[in-house]
Amino acid sequence: MAGNLIPLTVPGATGKVELKGANGIFYSILVDGVALSRRRGTWTVPLRGGKSASITARGMLPGFQTLYLGDTELYRFGAHASRFEKIAMFAPLLLVLSASLLGMILAILLFFSSVLVVKNSEIPQKLRTALPLINTCAGAMILVGLAGLAAG
Repeated sequence: MAGNLIPLTVPGATGKVELKGANGIFYSILVDGVALSRRRGTWTVPLRGGKSASITARGMLPGFQTLYLGDTELYRFGAHASRFEKIAMFAPLLLVLSASLLGMILAILLFFSSVLVVKNSEIPQKLRTALPLINTCAGAMILVGLAGLAAG
């Protein structure tokens, strides 16, 4: 799922510019199959004639940033996801309120899995919204059950 390659249109680039991992949380920009390093928040793409262009990422949600070439939008991660789906994917972080180490670990794991679910356009929209909420409820029941076992 995270190994997909999407071509990016960079006029005048010396090679083929691609985005790897667009459906995952972490991604990289490749030029002719070689990953570019990110410096000061930008990827520098070599252009013909010795010039270069900068690709920047804007946005705060993990896996839902937008790539820009100057002021031109190149790619929007998770463009199909609605605002409600993006809000629902934060539900597992409520497990942090359990104030236990297991609750915090479970919250982080379920959050990242929720990001992957919401970004997957092949899953129906209602299911993309419901799965993070269902996983949060299941995680809460697990924590309550373990707390009961520990107290009993």
